[in-house]
Order: sequence, then structure tokens, then C-alpha cells
Amino acid sequence: MGASVLNHKIHLSALVALAALGVSAAAASAAPCAPAGADPVDSVRRMYAAAMAGDRAGTIAAFTADGYLFDGGARFTPEGIADLILKVEASGVSPRWTIEGPETHTACDLAWATWTNRGTFTSAKGAEPRVWLESAVLVWRDGAWKIRFFHSTPVSPAN
Repeated sequence: MGASVLNHKIHLSALVALAALGVSAAAASAAPCAPAGADPVDSVRRMYAAAMAGDRAGTIAAFTADGYLFDGGARFTPEGIADLILKVEASGVSPRWTIEGPETHTACDLAWATWTNRGTFTSAKGAEPRVWLESAVLVWRDGAWKIRFFHSTPVSPAN
């Protein structure tokens, strides 16, 4: 596939993502672009690190104020998922998440990313391996990538 066709597809995908998020193209172009080298997945890594450390505020800070996520068949606000993680940890379960093979696409102040998340849920019963296919739409706000939408689908650990 030629570079111009690929660039056209990426540009078209960015416009579709903007429309899906309810952001007008004019508003998106008015926002500052992310600097080269700013990795959108670093925001997801920080969210997971905060969650594993029991840092509710840090977990929430990875999201935009109007961000949300789909996980376990339910829709969560950032506050809702942070509270659920704290509840799980309080029950004696220690979740660990590791992002593998991230793929990102950036268009100025909008990015989308996909990755495999390999983790474990450890309790007194032992460690249970878990695997998820995950994706996120992120926006560049106030000098950082913020998660606007996050989706997680569990898959068999053998994958």
C-alpha cells in the first residue's frame, strides 16, 4: 500500500474518530498538537501504575473529565473504575497489568492506541493469569495525553 493511500486512511480514520467523540473538526484544529515523541500509551501506563499503587487520584487523572470506559460488560466513569479497583484490592486481590505490543496512531491532538494487556490477579488462592485486548482514544490536553475512551475485552490467557 502506498504511503499516500496509508496517510489518507489514517487521516480519514482520525476524522471518523473525531466525529464519534462529538468533537468538531474546527474545535480539534484549534487545540495545540502533541509534541513529537509524546507517547499516548504512557498515559495508560501511568493509569495502571496508579491503580496498582492504590492511588485513586492518579488513576482518575489519566482521564479527561468526561472520559469513560467499557470493562467487564459495563460502562464506568474514571471515578467508578478507580473505586472498583480499590474495592478489589481491599478484598485481598492484587491486580497487576502489563502493556505489550502497543500500536499508536496520532493526528495532532488525537490519538488512538491498541495493545495486549497481560496480567495477574493474585490472592491467597494464588496467581490467576489474565489477558485483555485493549484500546483507547486519547486527547492532548494541558500538556499531556488524557484518556477520553478506554475499552477492555478479556481473552483466554493462552492467546
